[in-house]
Amino acid sequence: MRKKIIINRKKGVTCFIPIMLPWEMEKLYRLPAVYPLQQDQNPEVKAIFYQGLPYRGKETRVFACYGVPRSASAGEPVPAVVLVHGGAGTAYPEWVQRWMERGYAAIAMDLEGQLPLQESRFVNVDQCTVHPWSGPVKQGVFADYQLPVEDQWMYHAVAAVILAHTVIGSLPEVDSSKVGLTGISWGGIITSLVAGIDRRLCFAMPVYGCGFLYEPGTLYGRGFAAMPPADAERIRKLWDPSSYLTNSALPMLWLNSSNDTHFPLAIFDKSFALQQGGHTQKSMMSLHCGLNHSYADAWTCQKLYAFADSIVKDGPSLIQVLEYEQRGDWLVVRYASLLPVVQAVLYWCEDEVDWRNASWEAYAVCLSQEDHCARVSLPQARGKFFMNLTNDRGWITSTRVLSDNREIKIQYAEIRRTDQT
Repeated sequence: MRKKIIINRKKGVTCFIPIMLPWEMEKLYRLPAVYPLQQDQNPEVKAIFYQGLPYRGKETRVFACYGVPRSASAGEPVPAVVLVHGGAGTAYPEWVQRWMERGYAAIAMDLEGQLPLQESRFVNVDQCTVHPWSGPVKQGVFADYQLPVEDQWMYHAVAAVILAHTVIGSLPEVDSSKVGLTGISWGGIITSLVAGIDRRLCFAMPVYGCGFLYEPGTLYGRGFAAMPPADAERIRKLWDPSSYLTNSALPMLWLNSSNDTHFPLAIFDKSFALQQGGHTQKSMMSLHCGLNHSYADAWTCQKLYAFADSIVKDGPSLIQVLEYEQRGDWLVVRYASLLPVVQAVLYWCEDEVDWRNASWEAYAVCLSQEDHCARVSLPQARGKFFMNLTNDRGWITSTRVLSDNREIKIQYAEIRRTDQT
């Protein structure tokens, strides 16, 4: 079911969201109470609490760190990005600093009710403690499904991310019309969900995390399978990003490994396709062979910063995949790019039973700069494949994961032997 709600009265914006969504968005668009914290190191990154949603009748506060580039001012505001950590993570000041160095304001919040402490100072994220204003702590894969919705971790985590957007967007040095969102692993799940409900955002970039978590074959699928069927369906509608992605018209960059252990391509590609919907030229996918599942690997992916720059800073865009078509033995991909496209590679997988352990074979692709097409002869029939296109700055754009549509060729001699038997 859907119900129509107004989520920004000032702009008169309306949208359709699943009726099970348990809050009014306008409440999360109001600036919460903010409580600064003292700190000793890195004065450019500030530590705060901001007020979260009530938990079991008591006030909650969310720990966060944020920073604004020195060059920013009310007269020359800068874009901003909201940073959502993954499982067992916290609010990383280094992550904030990386975006500040690229001219962005940034805010990272802790979603586990933790406070990184050392002698009561915000200096060391390796030492964390649960603070007295904590909301719920994450319990496995929606293992708190039997609790009232307002007591579930995901309820508070999603609200904390939207409130962080409100906090960073309220700063006079920030251009509130140019705030984006990115998250890693569990943070990518939340990013995928929030992209479908926070219409103030101007871009979103889920890394690893995606929707369709309830499908079998992963830790998340096993979590859903452990629930009674009725509860699994309720939680799917309530918290799986697939319930919200069709509402998102945002430009999104979906970044993952070809063999991620937590978010296999089967559900990642499906999430990208669902969000892309009728907005085909706005969102992009970037798949990488050998990319590890870690913060360090995600933070160093330059195409994330490039994609953000292309949306809010008029930077050059990643390669746009305009269309692709299999013509018999050939795959033809048409693309557009302001920067030179220097390489194209086809990745082919014969066995798709376990995406996490799939063996992807690489094949060189012929590039035609005149008609902006990439062409390659496909290997034997009945495989899965995708093509990566790379520009001269090393930014990769991928096609969707495609299925070979050729029929298997059976030799005449084999048919004759079958007939004789």
